[in-house]
Amino acid sequence: DVSQVLERAVALLQPVADASRVTVERDLRPDCVILCTEDDLFQISFNLVENAIKYNYPGGRVFVSVYRDRDQVLLEVGDTGVGIPEEDLPKVFNRFYRVDKARSRAAGGTGLGLSIVRDTARRHNGWVTARPRNPEGSLFTVGFPKYIPDPEGKGAEQ
Repeated sequence: DVSQVLERAVALLQPVADASRVTVERDLRPDCVILCTEDDLFQISFNLVENAIKYNYPGGRVFVSVYRDRDQVLLEVGDTGVGIPEEDLPKVFNRFYRVDKARSRAAGGTGLGLSIVRDTARRHNGWVTARPRNPEGSLFTVGFPKYIPDPEGKGAEQ
């Protein structure tokens, strides 16, 4: 259940958000089940929420949501932070890529987090996008095929 795993990641990062004076708002819908290891889903959730907090402003907000859209489960993490320049958006999932090298270094970034998110999502037949969030910040969306149990009990993905 994506909502449960995302909630656990947010709870673990809440002290970081509090120290940065960033508010995390949740809209986590039930029954958003995918076929993925819990550890991999946690890594995706943790990386996205941590970045949204880390690259935000004091007093900023992070928005996390999980919902179903037809045959997919979508996990979204948006923020009111520094954002990503349009020209850098296609590169943010490349290994070791950092938009602002000085700021990333100061915040402890290695440039691997979003690459891990993309590669992990792909391993589970998912995808990830990044785009500007209006009027400010960034919005990351990760999509997975929703899990539909096999009537014979073996499990199937659609």
